[in-house]
Amino acid sequence: MPDSDESHRTHLGMGAVDPASASAAPQAEHPPAPSIPELAAALVRPVTNQKAELLTRSFLGISMKRGYRLNILADEVLPSERHTLESEARHIIDPDQQAFLAWRRSVLLLVALIFIPLTVSRFLESFDGPKLPTAARIFQMLPAFAEGLFCLVAFDQLKNWAQWRRQRRILFFAWGLYFLAPFIVYLFPFRNVITNWEQMVDAAKLGSIPLATKHNLRMIVGLAFGLNALLALGPKIISLMPGLIRASIVTKLLFPGTTAPGWLMMLAAPFYALFAYIIVLVPYQVTGSWFFVAGNAGLLIAQVFIAISGRRLTVPLTHDEAHEKVHKTWMMYIGILVVSMVFMVYGLADFIKALNLGPWRVVSSVLGVVSNVLLDTLIGTDAIVAAMGHFRQKAVPDPRHELLLRESERKLDVFTA
Repeated sequence: MPDSDESHRTHLGMGAVDPASASAAPQAEHPPAPSIPELAAALVRPVTNQKAELLTRSFLGISMKRGYRLNILADEVLPSERHTLESEARHIIDPDQQAFLAWRRSVLLLVALIFIPLTVSRFLESFDGPKLPTAARIFQMLPAFAEGLFCLVAFDQLKNWAQWRRQRRILFFAWGLYFLAPFIVYLFPFRNVITNWEQMVDAAKLGSIPLATKHNLRMIVGLAFGLNALLALGPKIISLMPGLIRASIVTKLLFPGTTAPGWLMMLAAPFYALFAYIIVLVPYQVTGSWFFVAGNAGLLIAQVFIAISGRRLTVPLTHDEAHEKVHKTWMMYIGILVVSMVFMVYGLADFIKALNLGPWRVVSSVLGVVSNVLLDTLIGTDAIVAAMGHFRQKAVPDPRHELLLRESERKLDVFTA
C-alpha cells in the first residue's frame, strides 16, 4: 500500500504532490528542492529512456549528415543520446557541448566504416611488387596492421562516446600508431635486401613503369622506393593540415570566447600551402600538366585567405559573432578549394595514366584522404580542447606575471607602432 499511495501522491509528474492526498499522507523526508538553473535545464533538456543506437540505417544517415559539418547544431542531438549523456556524463549540461560529443560520435563511426575497405586494401597492396625477404615484407605490412588496429579501436570506442576524457586518450594513442606506421616502413633500407638481377628489375618501378637499366641499378631501386614513399605519405601529410584547420574552427564555434583556435588557423594555413606545393610538384614533373600549376595556385590562394581570415577569430567573440564570421570565411574558402580541385582532378587523370595506376588504387587513395581529414579533425579538436583545459587548470593568478605581460605588451606596441 505505501507504494500505491506514493504513486497516487506523485501522479501529477515532476515530483508534484496532489494537494488532496498530501494532508492524509504521513510526513516523509524529501530531497532538497532543485535550484533555479537545474529546473530550467530540466525544462529545456528532453529526457528519454531509449538506448543509444549504433549501426542502424537511420543513424548512419544522420552521422553522414552531421559528421561532415563544422557547425554543430544542438537540436540535432538524438533523445537517446541525451539519455546516454544524462547517465554517463551528467556534468555535461551545455547543449553545445552535448552536440559536440554527438558530432564526435558520428565522425568516429564514419571513420571506422571507411577504414574497413582501406584495411583490406592495405593488406592486399603489401603483397604487390617484388619478392622481398621476411623482414622487409613485415615492414611493408606495418601500415595495414596499424589501420586494422585503429579500425578495431574505433569500433570499440563508439560505446564510450560520452566519456570524452577516456576516449580521447585511447583514440590519440591509436591514431599515433596509425599515423607513424607508414613513416617507419620507409626507414627500412630496401635497396640493401634486393640482391639478384631479377628482383632489382622488378623492384625498380615507379607505379608500373620500369626504370631499371644496367647502369646505377641500385641507385634506381632506392629512387623508386623513395618516390613510392612520397606517393604513399603525401596524402597523409596533405590531409593533416586541413584536419587541423577544421579542428580549429570546430573549437572556436564550441568555445567562441577563446583565442587559440584563430592563432592555430593562422599558423596551419601557411604550412599547408608549403606541404601541398612540394607534394604537387612530383606529379607535375611526371606529367608536365599545367592543370597542376593552376590547382596548386588555387590551393596557395585558399591558404592565404584562410590565414588572413583566421586573424578575425583571434579575439573573444559571442556565439552569434563566431558563427557569422566562420560561415562567411568557410564558404569562401571552400569555393576557392572547389575551383582548384577541378584543375587538380584533370591533372591527376594525366598522372594516373602516366603511372598506369589501377582504379582501386585511385579509389583507396581518395578514401584515405577523406578518412584522414575526418580523423585529423576529430583528433585535432580533442587535442586543442584538452590543451586549453590543461593550461586553464594550470594557470595560477600571479601579479608578477600580469605585470610582466603588460610590460611586454607595452614594448610590443612601441616596437610595432
